Amino acid sequence: MGGPIENQPLPAHLFPDREIHVVISILSGHQKAQHYYDETLKPLLDSHNLRYSTHTTNSERTIVNLTRSLFVINATQGVKQTIILLSGDGGITDIVDTLTSILNRRNDDSRPPSIFFKPTVVLIPMGTGNALAWSSGVARDPLESMMKGTPRSLPSFQVQFSPGARLVVNEGRNREVLTDSDDKESTVYGAVVFSWGLHASLVAMSDNAEYRKHGLERFKMAASRLLTDLHYYRGKVQWRKVGEDWKSPPWSEQSYVLATMVSNLEEHFKISPATKPLDGTLRLVSIGPEPASEITRLLGQVYPSGDHVSDPKVIYEEIDGLKIQFDEEDERWRMVCIDGKIVTIAKNGWVEVTRIPGTGIDARRVVEVVC
Repeated sequence: MGGPIENQPLPAHLFPDREIHVVISILSGHQKAQHYYDETLKPLLDSHNLRYSTHTTNSERTIVNLTRSLFVINATQGVKQTIILLSGDGGITDIVDTLTSILNRRNDDSRPPSIFFKPTVVLIPMGTGNALAWSSGVARDPLESMMKGTPRSLPSFQVQFSPGARLVVNEGRNREVLTDSDDKESTVYGAVVFSWGLHASLVAMSDNAEYRKHGLERFKMAASRLLTDLHYYRGKVQWRKVGEDWKSPPWSEQSYVLATMVSNLEEHFKISPATKPLDGTLRLVSIGPEPASEITRLLGQVYPSGDHVSDPKVIYEEIDGLKIQFDEEDERWRMVCIDGKIVTIAKNGWVEVTRIPGTGIDARRVVEVVC
């Protein structure tokens, strides 16, 4: 390990007055998180004589359960805490979603209690795409970001589902209810991306061990299969800014509908070039029912500078809300993606995405990210 990082003075988010927790998501990406911890991170932390607790995931629910049993309790009891997260985008989303959901249930005004210390999260990207880490500049050198970066409030969005929505788990084999009753609407929170159409379908298709071993190529492999037997997604799409009327695209079928708070979904996949790190904007990228060759051309323009957004066949707008009313019989085409997680919508169901507003210090932003 290079000397310069070891010799850096400790940043405030690693001071002894904080609880430090290291979370190792062993199944993320190429499953290298444990090795990285053992060979790189642990020696660095130990060289500074830091006291910390280590948590290793053993299921898809580990980070959710850890947030419920530890992180939220610390935060609401005034305990300063730093979470060093060796994970993909799903890990930070588990923390944001769980914290926000618990706090909103406790408070009618959707704000945390008077005593609430936002956890500080240090991202060590171990997923496949690592959208948040690349978009915030962390992924280029995670340890340098940890030692030299500054905690910044992480924006998020809310996703509401019609009754009957299900979380897809166990590599697509199982479904979990999102609420305790099928006749209730459900809500989840994200910080990276929401999608329906080609993007959501390729994430769902490639979310298994066979695809994951191919790394980033898994997305291109899934996209190739989907474009070979192209499906146009049926449903009513609407979006708006605050204070403005709802708008719809000029087409009735969709190929690609995506709302994002980050610039890059991968290192070189610049889906939203106007987005700046953690700027709190939500931007829509939408493509209509184009032939496969045209979709391939448009998505090819995403690499590396995001030229697709200037093409007249692409809708690219800053928005505050997005609504979809689904008109699909087959469950495959009623799947949406929230930060890498897949949710199925009930027949004739709907989904609504809302940007959670706020600039600077906003109490509804429940974590800080070091970048």
